[in-house]
Amino acid sequence: MVNRNFGMMFVALMLALAGLSFASVNPKLQLVNYSISETPAQPGHSVNLTLVFKSMEWDNCAEQANVQLSLSYPLSLIGPDTHYLGDLCASDPDGKSTTSFILPVDSLAQTGTYQIMVSSSYQQRFAKFADSNTINVRVGGAPSFTASVASSKPVDIYPGDTAYITVVFQNNGGGRAESARVAFTASDGVEVKWAGQTQELGQVAARGSIAATFAIETAKNLDPGTYRLNAVLDYASEDKTNGSASFSFDLPLAKKADFAVADGSREMMSGDDVPITLTLTNTGHDEAKSLKARIKPIFPFSTDGTVRYVESLKPGESVALAYTIHVDKDATVGRQLLSMLIDYENLDGNKLSDSVEFSLPVNQKTLTDRLSELWYVWALAVVILIAGVFRRKAKKQSA
Repeated sequence: MVNRNFGMMFVALMLALAGLSFASVNPKLQLVNYSISETPAQPGHSVNLTLVFKSMEWDNCAEQANVQLSLSYPLSLIGPDTHYLGDLCASDPDGKSTTSFILPVDSLAQTGTYQIMVSSSYQQRFAKFADSNTINVRVGGAPSFTASVASSKPVDIYPGDTAYITVVFQNNGGGRAESARVAFTASDGVEVKWAGQTQELGQVAARGSIAATFAIETAKNLDPGTYRLNAVLDYASEDKTNGSASFSFDLPLAKKADFAVADGSREMMSGDDVPITLTLTNTGHDEAKSLKARIKPIFPFSTDGTVRYVESLKPGESVALAYTIHVDKDATVGRQLLSMLIDYENLDGNKLSDSVEFSLPVNQKTLTDRLSELWYVWALAVVILIAGVFRRKAKKQSA
């Protein structure tokens, strides 16, 4: 009987020792799941990072567990970087071992993948344990553009000018723009030159910029004022979705003097040097000062290069200018073009120039006109004839 009891005690002892051999020595806390409230996280947004931990050993609890985050730009934290979870056991519900952090994403963040280090620490019976995990957070973002005029050549634009405008497109978004192209249009009276109406810009990096230069031509008869330039930018995002942005810019046209020339329709005979008075009128919206006006001869006309000076010519005022113009003997009958070159200053002291075309009527001389030009020959012949008559009479009388 004693042996039988001893045997049973031995078996029980062995079973107890076997159970102890399968018991865990230390607790083990693991990050078993996580979630991010927005994927990809957008620049300027705040995302919620939720972490789920689990005490893995059924017979050992993780005591005084805490979780700490380490991160860097463009991610940051609202609140403390460490959350305390308390004592965690394998039998605890999931909610007890779940914690969340709020992560703002900088508004200037560029698209990319950024790492967060998750460190967990806990203890048991004064023994301390630690573990770490890495979480990748994808930051995305669509392109977002602003536009501004960077330069204008010339700076001051007047009616009748051709100007070159440079516009800079700034991508303030967190995503890259691809296959970007821009189309320019303008108000009536302002023409975007055909070669620059649409331009291919290609790729624009996040936080990057690109410039486009286009030419405009303003009608000479435009009134001074503010006109509109329009630009439409089309592009594709990194995710291949299409985007578009429209912009408008002010185009100020400054006041400028303009000129017209009237000739009085005096007929110009071929082969003659003709004194002529031309009327110069300021038909523009601004006063012209220190004017220098000269004729630019075009066949069949020529001049001696005379320059006429005018102190000032206000809008609507006229002045008479005298020139001598030579007409080539081979000039074609009809109105023939020539132009007046005018250098002047505006009220701000800027030096400007203009060219005004006008025409003069030309006619060929008739035979009578040509013979009449030889009056001195005929007069000399008459004088010689009269002298001969008197000489013959004198000879007869002396005989």
